[in-house]
Amino acid sequence: VLLLSSCDKSRVMEENQDVQDYQWNYSDTKVFAAEIQDTTTQYNIYVNLRHAFQFEWRNLWVNIETTFPNGKVYERRVNLLLSEPDGHWYGDCLGDNCDLQVSIQQNAFFPLPGKYTFKITQDMRVNPLPYIKSVGMRVEQATK
Repeated sequence: VLLLSSCDKSRVMEENQDVQDYQWNYSDTKVFAAEIQDTTTQYNIYVNLRHAFQFEWRNLWVNIETTFPNGKVYERRVNLLLSEPDGHWYGDCLGDNCDLQVSIQQNAFFPLPGKYTFKITQDMRVNPLPYIKSVGMRVEQATK
């Protein structure tokens, strides 16, 4: 694992958190932090998902709250597309697991150096949301 992670020089932060009993509740906020020092570099931001093959929907609505180092908070609702209209999953599926990395922002700038905190909550009409196994985030330096 150490060898694989050392090869990924563009990664600033990547973390995945399990969803208890594969039932994602509204109250189960996933929290991630990234330490950003270079404010001149552009970054790509992704949401990582692992869901069961039985997931019933083509998309997943989430709320993402970003807290800047100065305490300013930015919130937005994001639609994560999971499959084609014909039901073919975008992610890599093996057995019951489908893993997907969804881009939510490309070539982003972080205006302040310091710690950025991201909070992700599910925002579907179903609570708890079944068949979501884990949720994560990745921040990487954009390639030029």
